[in-house]
Amino acid sequence: MTATTGETSPKSLVMHSAARHYDLLAWVLTLGRDRALRERFVEIAGLAPGETVLDVGCGTGALAVVAARRVGPTGRVHGVDASPEMIAQARAKAEKAGVDVAFDVARAESLPVADASVDVVLSTLMLHHLPAVVRERFVGEIRRVLKPGGRVLAVDFEPPAQKRGGLISRMHRHGHVPLREIVALLERAGLRLDEQGAVRASDLQFALAHRPAPNVAAPSSPPTPRALPPLPMPRWVWVAGIAIVLSMPVLLVRFASAGIVLGALSAVVVVALLAHVGAVEGVHRLLVHHKRRR
Repeated sequence: MTATTGETSPKSLVMHSAARHYDLLAWVLTLGRDRALRERFVEIAGLAPGETVLDVGCGTGALAVVAARRVGPTGRVHGVDASPEMIAQARAKAEKAGVDVAFDVARAESLPVADASVDVVLSTLMLHHLPAVVRERFVGEIRRVLKPGGRVLAVDFEPPAQKRGGLISRMHRHGHVPLREIVALLERAGLRLDEQGAVRASDLQFALAHRPAPNVAAPSSPPTPRALPPLPMPRWVWVAGIAIVLSMPVLLVRFASAGIVLGALSAVVVVALLAHVGAVEGVHRLLVHHKRRR
């Protein structure tokens, strides 16, 4: 979601024309749990009223809107993304939601934010878009903008074991960032890890760290592994599944009279497989095809 400056600098994926499809794709990939996933992110980050929050790689601003509601009118939320199209949608979304969020077009490695001015930095599902050298610059920027004691939440995809994984993860085959690399990245920037673990949605893992205050000794205990419950499945998914199961006998009887039961079952299986993997992945590849590199 961000790019680097200069012709010789490593280039990162920037979403442009795909912006208009981004929210729909997120809804499909999460089976309608995208809002619950964003609520989980702000819960892990521990956002509190009155805090200043920076959402880097904010996309269409959905997480920034949730964060603004959490910090309230005494807080402040700033979202940045390298895609002007994403920022345009984010501004429209915040206005429609009636929340005050500042959005700017900016790159992760050059944040338009003053030193030590932010309580919380959010970096969700964007590290895998950055080349390794840009990630290093980005976490250096995180440390710069965080207040002493301020924290950062980094979330990204763990490489699935044996090339398997959740649906969201399979749609992001262009990159994963293992949790151990995220942790090492934050620690090299001088940030101290507080918690780490699984988000419990697809293969998402998180690391929560903070910028230590000057002259404060490092803790001797390791970071706390945080166990979260699975992200609940929306009620409509269960209702749809029950409706399909209950309708199957009627459909089978009808198809049997025509002597095409086997063909009908085969078609159901093929359609289900395509819907689960091929169709959605095809949509994602189409969107990725519209990404431009800077």
